[in-house]
Amino acid sequence: MTPQQWIRLSQAIVRTLADSERTDELLVAEELVSRGRFERLHRQLAPRLAADPEAAGLLRDKPRLARAEVDFDALGALPASTLGGTYARHLERYGLDPDLLAGPAGAASGAGYHDPDTAYLHERYRQTHDLWHALTGLGTEGYEEVLLHAFTWAQLRLPYSALIVLFGAVKHMVLERRWETLTRGLRDAWQAGREASPLLLVRWEDRWERPVHEVRAALRIRTLAA
Repeated sequence: MTPQQWIRLSQAIVRTLADSERTDELLVAEELVSRGRFERLHRQLAPRLAADPEAAGLLRDKPRLARAEVDFDALGALPASTLGGTYARHLERYGLDPDLLAGPAGAASGAGYHDPDTAYLHERYRQTHDLWHALTGLGTEGYEEVLLHAFTWAQLRLPYSALIVLFGAVKHMVLERRWETLTRGLRDAWQAGREASPLLLVRWEDRWERPVHEVRAALRIRTLAA
């Protein structure tokens, strides 16, 4: 990163430590520290893209979890026991807008990508963040975000997730005295991320009507107690 980007990253970290709901600053920090990792991740995923038709199709078609492409009202009409129904109810329960994380990677910080496939991997990770919350059973409290990023670190090794776990553990766990979450929850979330199948290139759109317990079982995802 350039010196200016390091300064901007420092500003974003300070602002989000003061207010963990500053999504705009969280996106800036994520983009600045994650670009190099997604470029490497794209190269590492090449064998899977060559061997897995679902993964290759996902990168070819580039579907987006945004209102322009997903009928969220239809998902909400599905039974709560389905993947789509679980996801829609998670969004409704916590007042989440799927379009908030649907923008192009790099728009918040100016640190974009030259390769559209690499950009899509970053965007796909971001757009499925709330779906990973629903699948793991974690809500949106600050300490639950930290647990999900421990899970994400095990999956993707994102530097951004490491930052969230490091600074979030201090703010939400040590200062709030959530000792059980710190000592057991983080370890459990990280282990769950290791045990789960790689989730980044799963085409969730083809699974909306499937029972969520079957989806979890097929991908070895277990729910996490916050």
